[in-house]
Amino acid sequence: MSGDIVNPAPRTVVTLADVARTAGVSIATASFVLSGRGGSRSAGSPATKAKVREAAEQLGYVPNRNAQAMRTGRGGGIVLALGTLDDPWGVQLATQVRDDALPHDLSTLVLADERWVEYLSGASADAAFITSVDFVEDGPERVLRLNSATQTGIVAFTAKMEPEGFDVISSTPYRAIARAYARLRARHETVQLLAPPQPLTHPRMAAFLQAARDHGDGPPEDLVRITPASARDTYRASREWLSGEDRPQAVICFTGYQAVALQSAAERLGVDVPGSLEIISIGDVPTESEYFEPISYYGVDDVFARISGVVIDAARARGERPGELHTFDWEFFPGATTRDDDGA
Repeated sequence: MSGDIVNPAPRTVVTLADVARTAGVSIATASFVLSGRGGSRSAGSPATKAKVREAAEQLGYVPNRNAQAMRTGRGGGIVLALGTLDDPWGVQLATQVRDDALPHDLSTLVLADERWVEYLSGASADAAFITSVDFVEDGPERVLRLNSATQTGIVAFTAKMEPEGFDVISSTPYRAIARAYARLRARHETVQLLAPPQPLTHPRMAAFLQAARDHGDGPPEDLVRITPASARDTYRASREWLSGEDRPQAVICFTGYQAVALQSAAERLGVDVPGSLEIISIGDVPTESEYFEPISYYGVDDVFARISGVVIDAARARGERPGELHTFDWEFFPGATTRDDDGA
């Protein structure tokens, strides 16, 4: 066959066979390219893959994902169970995964609630990244139950589990919280915490309270400032805090969006950062989310690309490996919201 694309006779429904015939390839090759397995050698050369995709687009071919999942066990998608859409961290991660997944013919879906067991039990996802394992009731048990009931390649973001047929990313900020406290405490008599609604028993909260006790500060609970969950309400609450008589001088923020809100409130009120107020975020603050100078934070170097790589590998090699443990260490990234020092 010459390889030139030839239009088939008009049909009511375009089939995979039509795409294969138009592209001049076998049905098996067309299936590999269009089923989310385009990275396989069986899918052919880059030129062959391009020809198949061109033919599919030209003919208006739409794959039947349900039938495809039943036949191959793959749905061509990655689910990111983020639990919320408010945190810039999740938005940045979703962007990274989307950009990395598309060349492998994988789509990216975001689950913005904690019903990941219910959703994934009935979905044909190739991989799922679950962020809330340590923070929901019976999180580890849910992961084990889900892993035994589905073919989805699971990547669990947890400090409580070991790989058991799925991947685990272990990246705990608890030592980073203690280091952030020590860094700020070296220059200030009081270090306070800005946190979203959460119980005092939450692991991050417990780490802050212990750091305060270790320095003889407290009562530790009095150093905690809880804000509403949304970014807008956090900004308003931060303005009120900075306008009051108990205005803080050193603050650790438990999320990137809280650090952005606090910095924005300080700029609005003319508070000198970092001269009169130092801010450290626990977790990366994506550049796209910052309105002013970079915020100092404790985080993982190149964290979004590293997580994305693990998730996509799980989607592509699902069922072909026992799972791995990936440990990400935290370090300090100085920005414009802390003073120059040789701190922890």
